[in-house]
Amino acid sequence: MTASMIRGTAAAAIVAAACIAVTPMVAYASPAAGTHYYLSCGSGNDSAAGSSTSTAWNSLAKASSVTFGPGDTLSLRDGTTCTGVLTPHGSGTASAPITINSYGSGSLPKIVGNNARATIYLHNVQGYELDNLDVSDVSPAAQNANPQTGIYIENTDYGNGNHYVINGVNVHNVAGCDCPNPGQPSGGVVFNADGANTLTSFSDIKVVNSTFSNDNGVGILTSSLWQKRAQYPGGPGTGYGPISGVLVQDNTLTNMGGDGINIANGQHALVQYNTVAGFGLHATTSHAGIWTWNSDYTTIQYNNVGGGNAGQNGAFAFDVDGGNTGTLFQYNFSHDNTGFMLLCATQTLVSTNQTVRYNISQNDGDLSGGVIILACSTQTNPAIYDNVFYEPNSTTMVDNLSQNSVAFTNDIFVGKNGGSAINDSNSVYRNNNYDNISTVPSSDKAAVIGSPKFTSPGNATSRTNASGYHLQDSSPDCHAGASIPDNGGVDFFGNSVPSDGANIGADQGSCGA
Repeated sequence: MTASMIRGTAAAAIVAAACIAVTPMVAYASPAAGTHYYLSCGSGNDSAAGSSTSTAWNSLAKASSVTFGPGDTLSLRDGTTCTGVLTPHGSGTASAPITINSYGSGSLPKIVGNNARATIYLHNVQGYELDNLDVSDVSPAAQNANPQTGIYIENTDYGNGNHYVINGVNVHNVAGCDCPNPGQPSGGVVFNADGANTLTSFSDIKVVNSTFSNDNGVGILTSSLWQKRAQYPGGPGTGYGPISGVLVQDNTLTNMGGDGINIANGQHALVQYNTVAGFGLHATTSHAGIWTWNSDYTTIQYNNVGGGNAGQNGAFAFDVDGGNTGTLFQYNFSHDNTGFMLLCATQTLVSTNQTVRYNISQNDGDLSGGVIILACSTQTNPAIYDNVFYEPNSTTMVDNLSQNSVAFTNDIFVGKNGGSAINDSNSVYRNNNYDNISTVPSSDKAAVIGSPKFTSPGNATSRTNASGYHLQDSSPDCHAGASIPDNGGVDFFGNSVPSDGANIGADQGSCGA
């Protein structure tokens, strides 16, 4: 199996405080003094000044004809519907952003793209904050042949674009192609750096507190044509434009046509406290709930990912694809996908030092060949430890289709009655628990065979109600784990991880807790 068979053509750094299971506050700029404009589609007047609620403009075309400056605000009236494309001009700054938000009372103001390339299009601008808007296009019954996007931030031969906040928006019913490749991406919110003459990138991106539903392409995406570097010498562009300061937090994505969240060209991106419920539903290739591409030190934590089903193509909760360094997956809950984890790259895209720890996978299937698939090549030094894989319906638990060696340590594998297979002769297994596993790896000299004695497994619906995966006092996994240096210090449930005498699995509390 090749990379293209797994994903088509698509393709740790963590602050100690981020290990605390409390959603951090997101700081926003206090708007500097500027001009406040108002838009009331259907009842405004494009010949009016637009500078008060009584002189509000009437159309997106009028708002798009204005060049805004630092500190300016464009407010759309609640309860109204504007049809067409909003293309604001001018740039703000991080301290004096251009704000697009709502005013009045009632439902969020609607911007309906009417089968447009983008409903809100920001091109070669920076310093924007979008708050409390309803953005849609046409409902996708299936994949569209053309790229379409709800909110499209595109910089072309621009250099670095700084400060973009998407907060409290609802992006839904966006058709578009199943085309995650750079250049012409589709999705809910897309940041795309392109051009051929001036190295272009982004910094200070926040997508928070927002909802996405019935969108094709990728729900939340950073994309770039500036991908060429040592890890990806054959990448597009003539250089590498790192996308820094990315925070994707507290978003809910449902019924997505393709991927949920994809970070490409990221540097120290943080993806946390998101829910992806249904993805790959209009798929023409394999998809993932959250994945990385050509990125360094992405931290993906405290997320719920479920309902991934891309037909025969496979829908993995998570994926470390090509050209990544130090990707960290921790404290996530995955359930009812057609796979938990794909580690896949190609010969020319080396990914290294990826870590998967303290996650719980429940009822993730093996449609693509395994709950965990190690495919293709050039995945170096991956470590998978202290996870729970509770898969009572899966025939294959691990399928290693590559020459990669993964360190599986202190993991709990629960398979189906009659036994699930681990097809992996290359990896090193140490101090794992195997329950209903037909092929226990011979490398595991400290294997625990039999039930881990969870308190109530199989009943969790989210990360916050997974207490059924606590260990009973009589569990054979209590204090049976191997010591792991730099283990993150905190388990799935927020317990401290001891340096010696750790439990096997994601629960490091006193057994019976």
